[in-house]
Amino acid sequence: MRLPKEITIGSSIRKNGIDIFVNKRPFPIKYPQKIWEKFPKELKNVLMDNLTYSSTIFLPQMLNLRKIQYETHRPLSETFLFKNGIYDMPISAIADKASPEEYIKRFFNTRFLFKTNRIRTPNKVDFNKNDHPTAIVPFSFGKESLLNLALCLELGIRPIPVLFIEPSHTYEYLHKKKLLKKIEKEFNVKVHIVENNPGLLRYGKIWNLQTELGWGLHTTDYVLMSLPFAYAYKASMIILGNEQGCNDFFYSKDGFLVFEAAYDQHSDWTTQQSLLGSLLLGKKVDVVSFVEPLHEIAEMNILHKKYPTIGKYQMSCFASNKFAVNNRWCQQCTKCGYMYALAKGVGVDTKSIGFTEDMFDKKHEKAFDFFFNFNEEEPEYGTYEELVTAFYLALKHGSKGYLLEKYKKEIFPKHKKEIKRFVRKYLSRVKEDNVPSKYREKLIRIFDKELSEYVSNKESRHR
Repeated sequence: MRLPKEITIGSSIRKNGIDIFVNKRPFPIKYPQKIWEKFPKELKNVLMDNLTYSSTIFLPQMLNLRKIQYETHRPLSETFLFKNGIYDMPISAIADKASPEEYIKRFFNTRFLFKTNRIRTPNKVDFNKNDHPTAIVPFSFGKESLLNLALCLELGIRPIPVLFIEPSHTYEYLHKKKLLKKIEKEFNVKVHIVENNPGLLRYGKIWNLQTELGWGLHTTDYVLMSLPFAYAYKASMIILGNEQGCNDFFYSKDGFLVFEAAYDQHSDWTTQQSLLGSLLLGKKVDVVSFVEPLHEIAEMNILHKKYPTIGKYQMSCFASNKFAVNNRWCQQCTKCGYMYALAKGVGVDTKSIGFTEDMFDKKHEKAFDFFFNFNEEEPEYGTYEELVTAFYLALKHGSKGYLLEKYKKEIFPKHKKEIKRFVRKYLSRVKEDNVPSKYREKLIRIFDKELSEYVSNKESRHR
């Protein structure tokens, strides 16, 4: 498809959601009809203005255009999303092998034009604390959302899992559709589905582009799309899966601050998402993260050791290539490699979570190329030190394979003196700014108990 030379964005409310139009082409967001019918018209209009903006804010940068015309009201979220968006530019540029300076310049110079400058808001906003023990859980079958589900059930919180279908991931929903039927039956929970067709704009897929632009606001999108569920169920919380590694950053060779996981998953942004969600909903809703104190390998340990019946449903692969047609893990990509190593590191039987191949053999060397040829300026999924730790612990658990032998020769000697510090760092609890105070003590007890085989409670740190 030819790239457009100008872009106009419109939107309209429909009986089961919102249609977003990009140059008159519709990209519907479809809700369960009963949920959408309960959402007041006033709030639908507010949500439409803001979702239209958040779903398309990156298009001028993607298409190298200087302006974008919206046939909507100016959104309340504009200033929120400007910060979210501009902080995402450096990591998107690096992933695209482009200049961070150029991406930031393009974003800064974009003119966002609206049909009217009048900002629609709820008639009032009630900031009184809502203690209703119900939480919306954006649900992906990743380790974070599964652990959030398990923790809700243990803490007596009613979880409302919501799966947002991302159509740019070709085979993802094919597998998740099968998984959700099984998990609903086993745990007597209803997993709601939202068809997020504007997700086709991510990666520039409809124009045959290959870019990381479009993903830097996705958790903010999920918070906004969760609001009709929060209204329908009187939920007090929206629980995201932002773990400790989402706070990782570095300075590029050009001197730009780079948030490795995209800024929308950083702990600093979570409180802003809380405020934005409350302003759009007209009443207080807390956006929180139960897993913020944990690194990924610690999450894997807790999920699969304490909650294996839930953990067995894990799917963390984006399932975007032909190898994912018949298996929920493609077993070729860097994310599959990372999850495989973490699982082996904490002694999980990888077959029990759907892996069918030995990813430590020579055939899978490419999935770990970023690890054995690590370059901080070209970040891939995950953290180098955490993977050093996972390989070390996999060996301690008796794992064998070509890549483990390669690790012993090429990687481990460089970090032999640091490895115990790495284990303490990645398998202990750290700060918990966005863990709700009502549940903090119980969560800390669970985390410390499950991680005690690696580090004593006294060594769990607050940073």
